[in-house]
Amino acid sequence: MRINSNENQDLIKALEVQKVYPNGFKALQDLSFGVEKGQIFCLLGPNGAGKTTAFEIMTAGIAKTEGLVQLNGYDLSRDIPEIFYETGVCSQSNTLWDYLTVEQHLRVYAKMKGMKENETTEAIQYLLKALQLEEHAHKGAEELSGGNKRKLCVALCMIGAPKLLFLDEPSTGMDPVARRYLWTLIKEIMKSNKGAMVLTTHYMQEAELVADKLGM
Repeated sequence: MRINSNENQDLIKALEVQKVYPNGFKALQDLSFGVEKGQIFCLLGPNGAGKTTAFEIMTAGIAKTEGLVQLNGYDLSRDIPEIFYETGVCSQSNTLWDYLTVEQHLRVYAKMKGMKENETTEAIQYLLKALQLEEHAHKGAEELSGGNKRKLCVALCMIGAPKLLFLDEPSTGMDPVARRYLWTLIKEIMKSNKGAMVLTTHYMQEAELVADKLGM
């Protein structure tokens, strides 16, 4: 059930979120933040700081121990199917099919998003160009470098222009030039669709150039 909203409501909201494992290890304590329409929120920290734990809770990969998570007014503990119709997720691991080409991956995801053929073709051309993947469009995923696999995962997350975006260290393995293209794309996407994004990184430069709000 969607909670009644207004223009200024946070599209992504975490309130006193905690994660405690059965052995007593506290991976996350009292995490609270809000991301409004048009904003990019960046979680910055070294490996082991809890960024991925927070990311997995926000994307329903693991359950929180305590606290509240709302995405576009939906309570994550009750309304998961409704939430993820309008959400794009790029996890830290590359979830790709080895023998599908870059373009085939994008077409599969576009179908799942219910996109029309003309919309699909236009979106694929835009993402291939924006992420410098045009020359790799007909290569199987197993042929791609680590950096290009990350680019493809980012493209899959963004196709269909979902309102909410979650990217877990998306630029890992990319060269400096590719990172710049990614940062430009992220800013353009957020400007055009007026959604909200949570991005995790351990690069201070990435956080400074991309984020509207920063959590450490």
